Amino acid sequence: MLKIITSKDPRIPNRAQLLSINNQPVEDFLEFNFYDDVAKTRKISVESNGIRKEIIFKPDKKILIEFEAPKYRQCENNCDFCFVNGLPKGLRRELYFRDDDYRLSFLFGNFLSLTNINKKDISRIGRLRLSPLYISVHTTDPVLRKKVFKNEKAALIMKQLQALIDQNVNLHCQVVVMPHITDGKNLIRTIRDLSNLYPGVSSIGIVPVGRTRYLKDIALVPKIMAEEIILIVENLHKDFRKKYKRGMVYLADEFFIKTGYAIPETSYYDDFPQYENGVGMARVFIDEVRSLSRIRKVKGKNVILTGKLALPFLNMLKTKLNIDIVAVDNYFFGNSVTVSGLIGANDIARTIRNLGEKYDHLILPPNCVNDQGKFIDNKIISDRRIIVSPVSIKGLIKCLQQ
Repeated sequence: MLKIITSKDPRIPNRAQLLSINNQPVEDFLEFNFYDDVAKTRKISVESNGIRKEIIFKPDKKILIEFEAPKYRQCENNCDFCFVNGLPKGLRRELYFRDDDYRLSFLFGNFLSLTNINKKDISRIGRLRLSPLYISVHTTDPVLRKKVFKNEKAALIMKQLQALIDQNVNLHCQVVVMPHITDGKNLIRTIRDLSNLYPGVSSIGIVPVGRTRYLKDIALVPKIMAEEIILIVENLHKDFRKKYKRGMVYLADEFFIKTGYAIPETSYYDDFPQYENGVGMARVFIDEVRSLSRIRKVKGKNVILTGKLALPFLNMLKTKLNIDIVAVDNYFFGNSVTVSGLIGANDIARTIRNLGEKYDHLILPPNCVNDQGKFIDNKIISDRRIIVSPVSIKGLIKCLQQ
């Protein structure tokens, strides 16, 4: 049953329970959205104070009710490399929630472990057509996966993936490479096992394990290992392209940046299925910069503050926009963390102080702050010169030309 907080329809009392739509039980907002077809007549059943009533909504008539906030499932694993487990105190509250909920995977592309789902969940996922889903696999070896996730249920991964595919759910899988654990032969086995599930598994993203100064025992992928992984994945990518007409397995940008290898061409990424996972972001940026032409001069003296990972690519904008680029040292999480989304307010503020007053605009990457303007450490910087960049370069240019 789904609890109604407020209703704009006088026939539906506040705080009532929504039981069903057209006799289909409603467990949460996903069922409501799935069965609430405004093109059809809908009969809803509600209960308030022990009294049930049925209400008819004619086609094109909206059901104007607001539900209680959903409670999402938390992660039941205890991975050594878990970013959330290594967070210090005092950050934004939502960062401490270790989500592992298939609804968030469907809605926002969050990666799942599948260790907390059962046959009923899989059936529901299929019934509500919750596709695609994003799965953190890391390894298909059942013994090793139990060890990595510290969860006995982790061994069921291949059966679970097949069960989801049998429900016509499309899957995008992630493999985090941990040195001497999920690399080498284990990596090859995992990629091949997942490729055998094509087209149910339509993409495999290979990303390096991350480490902050709060997770000191995690070994980073060294340059020589990154080069070996590039070779392994490149050969498999070519095999899959011949077999499936698409590369299927893709490396995170960080592998190419760490080794100094060129970012692959656009065709390598097919339809960029794992873009939000840091796979192909650099290529999209490069292509967008190259497409710029006839740029009207931007106003004032401007500087972009960024993480060190993006610095080589943002430097492409220096001459095109006559704009400065400055990399921010990450003292908060440590120098091994080079992405802009994990830069704290104190590190940004220190960089701004060092720059002095010579810039009219201080441009921050769009992922530096949340909707409330708060950095990851829950702090706000008040400086009238700060501009949070739009996602696209063209949007940034337009912003600076106003």
